[in-house]
Amino acid sequence: MTTVEAGQAATWARPRLRTGIVLGPGMWRDGKLVHHVKDPETGWYYRVGPREHFLMSRMDGTRSLDDLAEEYATAYQRRLGPENWQQLFGMLHKRQLLHGATDPDALAALAATAGGGAAKAKRGLLSGRLPLFDPQRLFDRVLPWLGPVFSWWFVVPALAVALAVAGYVVWHLPELAGGVGGRPLLAIVVAVAVTWLIVFLHECAHGLTCRHFGGRVTEIGVMWRLPMIAPYCKVDDVVLFTPRRRVATAFAGVFVSMLALVPFAAVRLWGSPGVLYDLAGTMLLFGTATAAINLVPFLRLDGYHMLSHTLNLADLRADSYRFYGRLLRQGPRAVAGYRPRDRAAFTLYGLTSVLLAGTVLTFLIRYWYTTLANWLTPTWAVVILTTEAILLATLITHLTRRRPTPTP
Repeated sequence: MTTVEAGQAATWARPRLRTGIVLGPGMWRDGKLVHHVKDPETGWYYRVGPREHFLMSRMDGTRSLDDLAEEYATAYQRRLGPENWQQLFGMLHKRQLLHGATDPDALAALAATAGGGAAKAKRGLLSGRLPLFDPQRLFDRVLPWLGPVFSWWFVVPALAVALAVAGYVVWHLPELAGGVGGRPLLAIVVAVAVTWLIVFLHECAHGLTCRHFGGRVTEIGVMWRLPMIAPYCKVDDVVLFTPRRRVATAFAGVFVSMLALVPFAAVRLWGSPGVLYDLAGTMLLFGTATAAINLVPFLRLDGYHMLSHTLNLADLRADSYRFYGRLLRQGPRAVAGYRPRDRAAFTLYGLTSVLLAGTVLTFLIRYWYTTLANWLTPTWAVVILTTEAILLATLITHLTRRRPTPTP
């Protein structure tokens, strides 16, 4: 037996995952509990079931296969057969996750396909992402100086100040909104530039919080969904966090955005009329509105992710779609396997989404109809609205059919 074969035999006898492999806590996806597994060397994230996670979490090189089998039988009241071990080790070998049983060429191939193809697929004329730099070293330098801001001694008072700013904006909303049209061009231009800076800080807050909890932040860049263009920060490691830490990471952006408005509130409270005073009013109005929109759980923004993480769901919207699809096609029996709390969450989220979308659509149609009727005639308004509805439905159908099915 060669040295390599002897090493592999020892690996199979007392299996151990490669150094650096990270196993995440469980979260629910489509009614099933899943765990995320990260391989930092290749950049891949994998999803495994609770039973695979149970065995992988105990592969530390100290337990034999018999030890693992006994612990598994105690936990699940079921013995593992040869075909079960073959399936498990086949998956581990394919993903190169076992210590002492790796192939450098296979590792290189996995690293080359992790994220590269997906990033190119996401880039298009109407929507996409453009990575700019890896912020890991920058965040590692900054974090030691920011340690106190992650303590409750800072978070609680700062949150109270942010809520006070929001209350001030709501209380003075007529005054702030009434002066938008009369604000000088300079105040508007500066407001746009400052808003971009705040959005950048917003994204950095996500990244710094992720890094604070031990995650890796791989890139900062610019994303576009025309006509919107904004920076983004990639924090994929949140799937390895507990629900509380995932919620904190998602909320960090809005939290910093609201704190960034505190100086403008001070200018409005104690400043005198002028360009800076007008700029402060514009920033308070649109900054608070942006933060509020970010918290709406029916848009795929921070509020949506906070709600998903609070419920410990991987993707609340997608799972709600699947839930209603099965319910409408096959009846209540098709969703009987879901947990009661998940059935309640999907039902409420779906109904509320439809109600909100219907309300917004009704107001938009009514506003557009009234505008067209004033410009032209009621008859032409109906014709134009009908034509637009047909074109929009055709476009949505076309895009839906062209969308490729994601591969897990």
